[in-house]
Amino acid sequence: YVAAIFHLVVHSFFKALLFLSSGNVIHGMEHGHHQVADHDDEAADEGEFDPQDMRNMGGLRHRMKTTFVVFTIGALALAGIVPLAGFWSKDEILAHAEFNRQLGVEIVLILAAICTAFYMGRQLSMVFLRKPRTEAAEHASESPRLMTWTLIVLAALTILGGLLNVPFFSAGAAEHAEEEHELGLNLELEQWLEHSIRSLELERLEGLVDVPDTPLSVDFSVAGLSTVLALAALGLALFVVYRNRPEKADDPDPLQKTPIWWFGVLPLNTLYMRTIVPAFNATASWLAHTVDWRFWHDWFHDRVIRDGYVGLANFVNKSIDVAIIDNGLVNGTARAARWCGYQLRRTQTGYIRNYALAVFLGVIAIVVYIIFVAN
Repeated sequence: YVAAIFHLVVHSFFKALLFLSSGNVIHGMEHGHHQVADHDDEAADEGEFDPQDMRNMGGLRHRMKTTFVVFTIGALALAGIVPLAGFWSKDEILAHAEFNRQLGVEIVLILAAICTAFYMGRQLSMVFLRKPRTEAAEHASESPRLMTWTLIVLAALTILGGLLNVPFFSAGAAEHAEEEHELGLNLELEQWLEHSIRSLELERLEGLVDVPDTPLSVDFSVAGLSTVLALAALGLALFVVYRNRPEKADDPDPLQKTPIWWFGVLPLNTLYMRTIVPAFNATASWLAHTVDWRFWHDWFHDRVIRDGYVGLANFVNKSIDVAIIDNGLVNGTARAARWCGYQLRRTQTGYIRNYALAVFLGVIAIVVYIIFVAN
């Protein structure tokens, strides 16, 4: 549990660093392409240029020095090179598999670590090293400080993030380690989640579940093996497979000429292109045209949202605005005032006898009020 959560935390540092650095590279390549296109009409007419295609890059370490440094830090961390954050978290995951004798899991994890280190070496070689393969790469420019400072902060977290679980990082952890584990470099965080995990409590108190044991100290054999394999995979990519290759943007990838035995034994490429790719394209087309366009756009937007809004607007207009507000409040108030005025107008006859009669009746009403009510 701790190894997984620890890797999730530090992985966010260097993976965010790699993604934002990639955005910097794309930004720099676009500027380089625009600069070339502004001075060369033929380059502008060659067609759509893809600033995200690594085959169009190369040699960017000279044009984008800050991005090159921080990207290299993130790449080495993702490859698991000591002492960066990725080394400590990946080593803990491998150590758990080794400690619990899960050979199959350990082999898969080691292969994944080797492949990760190899493709990070491939990316470093194709993007930043060797010679530029396009004019856009030759004229690429570094991003503004507003963008590079963010990368520097993430690079610092990538370098220092492993200290979260470095042995004897605090005096309290050292004392606790000396009390319970006298030998070995004991890791600070290996027991910090135990109080929140129900399965560990069930194992300790009731013996109902069997939880894999947690290694509490650094396994130097696993750490050394993972580091050696990561360095070997990086070296294989940088100095063997992608050494001075590809030279041009349209050159084939060196891996296409590398004999890999399982591609010869199993028709993976054919199987992939004839089954997975068509199935993916068909699913994507169905989601785009049927689900998104016909259902979401045509039916839901037009029928539910638009028609529902129009119906509600008509109801509010006819039943509330016209019937209640206009006819009831506004026009009703006018009709009531007009009726009252008409009734009052009928009392104004212009005859003195009518006014005298009204005064006489008023006097009688006052006398009756004084006699029967006021007393």
